[in-house]
Amino acid sequence: MLDIRLNEEQRAFQKLARDFAENEIKPIALELDAKPNWEDRIPWEVLKKGSQLGFRTFVLQEENGGAGASDHLTACVVAEELAAGDIGTAYYYMLTARRARDWFELRMTQDQRDYFIPKFIEDDTYFTTVAIHEPDTDLGFDYFTDTPPNVRFKTKAVEQPDGSWIINGAKNYQTVGYLAKLLVVMAQTDQGPKAFLVEGDSPGLVRHPMEKIGRRIGDNAEIFFSDVRVPPGRILGPSPEGRTDMGTHVTIAALTLGLGRATLEESLKFAQERISGGKPIVQHQAVGLFLADMATNLEAARRLIWTAAWAKDHPEAFEDGSADWQPYEMMATAFTGSAVQRLTEQGMEIFGGMGVTKGMPIEKYVRDALVQKHISFPFPSRYRITEALCGFKRKSKPLLTENY
Repeated sequence: MLDIRLNEEQRAFQKLARDFAENEIKPIALELDAKPNWEDRIPWEVLKKGSQLGFRTFVLQEENGGAGASDHLTACVVAEELAAGDIGTAYYYMLTARRARDWFELRMTQDQRDYFIPKFIEDDTYFTTVAIHEPDTDLGFDYFTDTPPNVRFKTKAVEQPDGSWIINGAKNYQTVGYLAKLLVVMAQTDQGPKAFLVEGDSPGLVRHPMEKIGRRIGDNAEIFFSDVRVPPGRILGPSPEGRTDMGTHVTIAALTLGLGRATLEESLKFAQERISGGKPIVQHQAVGLFLADMATNLEAARRLIWTAAWAKDHPEAFEDGSADWQPYEMMATAFTGSAVQRLTEQGMEIFGGMGVTKGMPIEKYVRDALVQKHISFPFPSRYRITEALCGFKRKSKPLLTENY
């Protein structure tokens, strides 16, 4: 049995994120969500304030301008708290922060670090994205058929005589893709696929925001590359020993958890205040059963997420046999996405007719949860759990987004 407890530093991060979410993010979330124009929904001032508190940079070592909190459990704790304020806003911080450790400290060369880290630290709106998914090239997500061995990225990078590269192609559905000032772009070369470090202001780089039913404050974008030049020495290498330190799956599960917690808190508050039949509706048995089910699933998701984070931070425990290994990260991703979608729908049941009214928090939470459920790839996640438990693999090796 794993004994996971938050230490003093983790509790301090938790309180900092909770206070910021409650005082800065949550008060403006509904207003921003309702704005018709996407660019008007960008919470610029909040993003700057959060950056100044370290939410973009806390995973970096102190010598690189961070707080040295590189463990996945701390990231998950912070992610839950920020997402309880608004999950779209939290995405900007958390995906950027988790990538910062993996890219800047593990994968980049020293020359790359010397160039990019100062830019990242000094600019409060310096966010990052991965540009990997592209139209008609869904590598690795069709589990009914094998990925054909001749499938390649349609986005192409051609090396030039001076060692630079020219990229042409298109990507879509890229989270934080519209605002990102640094993009890791997966492109096909004559030596196979490579990851390029592309700056957001590169000539020939064009981006369009994509509208979604939920998570409207967080951006997703189509990205087009028309003769985008990448200087020499801007290929991102693999992490040491081939291991990624990003932890984006478990972080996304923690973000989804925060959305679920916000739903439970709002539903509980409403149930205690709403009077029906001469008493608060929380005292009606059906409502009480809903709330109990919501709270139970939320805590089950949290324990699974914390276990997955702990497992990523302590691989030695599984190598020496002191802990039993399970595919915790995929379990957390699959379970939390489904559980929180159901939880938000239960919350809407508690609100009744008011729940479907624009401007009510629960209506926003239901839409946000629909997006989270579908970006958690529940079927592939469950299939990969089965692969891990049964010890079999597909014949073809899909390119997985968590590697970048």
